[in-house]
Amino acid sequence: MFSRKHSTITKGILIILMLAHHVFAPDHMEFYEVKTIWNNPVLAAQTFTFFKICVAGFSFLSAFGITRALKNQNRKEPKADMSLIAGRLIKLESGVLFIYVLAVFYKQFIMRQSIGLFYAPLDMDLAHILLSMCIDSLGLAAFMGTMPLNVTWWYLSYAILLIAAMPLIYRAYEKFRYLLLPAACMICLVIPGMRVEFWCYLPTVFLGCAFACENWFERLHEWKQGNYIIKAGKCTACLFLLYLSYLLSKYTALEFSYLLIFVIPYMVYEFIAFIPVLNFCLEFLGRHAANIFLIHTFIYYYFYPDFIYSFQDSWKILGVLLLLSLAVSILIELLKKITRYNKLTEKLLIQISYKQAPEQSL
Repeated sequence: MFSRKHSTITKGILIILMLAHHVFAPDHMEFYEVKTIWNNPVLAAQTFTFFKICVAGFSFLSAFGITRALKNQNRKEPKADMSLIAGRLIKLESGVLFIYVLAVFYKQFIMRQSIGLFYAPLDMDLAHILLSMCIDSLGLAAFMGTMPLNVTWWYLSYAILLIAAMPLIYRAYEKFRYLLLPAACMICLVIPGMRVEFWCYLPTVFLGCAFACENWFERLHEWKQGNYIIKAGKCTACLFLLYLSYLLSKYTALEFSYLLIFVIPYMVYEFIAFIPVLNFCLEFLGRHAANIFLIHTFIYYYFYPDFIYSFQDSWKILGVLLLLSLAVSILIELLKKITRYNKLTEKLLIQISYKQAPEQSL
């Protein structure tokens, strides 16, 4: 089956795309005169903009994993669904809260940048500052319209809403199945403000739900298995679909390219997971993907932009940012272990756990 390992390897790929999409934003490229392999700056900007498809990738994996977990639940016990969703939210929030506290400490005492002035630049009302910090530490700043400590943490508000909505989405798919996919695609066209995150990624979410329910990854993998001509054809088709996705993002709305995001996890499942060394490196990177997402903007944007962009060449910049983010993530996980923060989270998860069938996939 498409397992947790395949998902983690896919996250390793997606997090690299995310870093490139962020660090090579057009305004940063121009200001720091970053060199790329493309002589055409427009082509470079289009390529790095296309890498925003990584967000759709994470949405797809989240929907896929939660759907597989919900399928394995005892359907006669609604409490099991609530327990699963609560567990997912606790895992997400515990990681955010720990890194938020470290970031606040680092900003205030190492970088000497006042947290009070950041959250309340016009007045130093303590209640306002504490409320804003509480909202931000839970990843809800985008929902509440408050000032976020990290601009890329808008995704946390979306992720929280997605996790909470997955039982309803799964129930809807159980009832309407294939009819739900074209309906989801039409949502982006008919709902005002289609670029609001939840709506523009909803087709991808339904697609992830469908792949999990119908076992499409497994079916594609088993089709003509052992036939090397068919396998080569699958690889060619995947590369073509990725290129088509890029063309859709270039000549139409970026959101239309998101529907082909399933190609990346499928290529992992069919080809990449069997490549020695590469699969290990990507899986290791995928385990730290959540931390890297939470950390990287502080490094390249808020605290040390001059250092990161001093390497000028795009490959060097991306490599340095990736290694620094990974190193900080490893240190954070070590700190969680030393402070027994992980034990506290595990105890909390045990308290809300509900006896059910073991989770077989993501």
